[in-house]
Amino acid sequence: MDPETPQVHKEITEAPSAPVAASQKRTQVAIIGGAVLLLALLVTAIVLMAQHPSATTVVRDIAIVFVAVETFLIGMALLVLIVEIQTLTKVLREEIQPVLRSVNDTAATVRGTTEFMSENLVSPVIKAVSFTAGVRRVLGDLLGVVTASRPHSKSGPQEPTHSQ
Repeated sequence: MDPETPQVHKEITEAPSAPVAASQKRTQVAIIGGAVLLLALLVTAIVLMAQHPSATTVVRDIAIVFVAVETFLIGMALLVLIVEIQTLTKVLREEIQPVLRSVNDTAATVRGTTEFMSENLVSPVIKAVSFTAGVRRVLGDLLGVVTASRPHSKSGPQEPTHSQ
């Protein structure tokens, strides 16, 4: 093994970890900075509300209206969601169940067809091939017995001599 191979492998495996660590550090710094900024905005808002009570009441009233509108919109979204769920259950009941029944019927038809083919085509072919193989074996054995029982004539074909 080449002594440089482990170093190359080490460099390849260590190289991607450096950007990942830097990315994680940037993410942590961004989160901490965002939290500090949010805290500063909150403190500033509280100080301004304490100094200007009339503006605070206006902001409070606007916030109440905003929350009321948001609650209304969430309620409407829930109603739409309930209607969509009812429509989905209706579709499942009326369209998917008949398709499932059709698939079950098709599977039963395929099962019946395979049984029919097995009984009426495959089994007879297997029996015929088995019978043919048995007849060939018997004929081969009979020919072997007949050939073995014949007397060998001495004037038969002579074997070639190896004169090379």
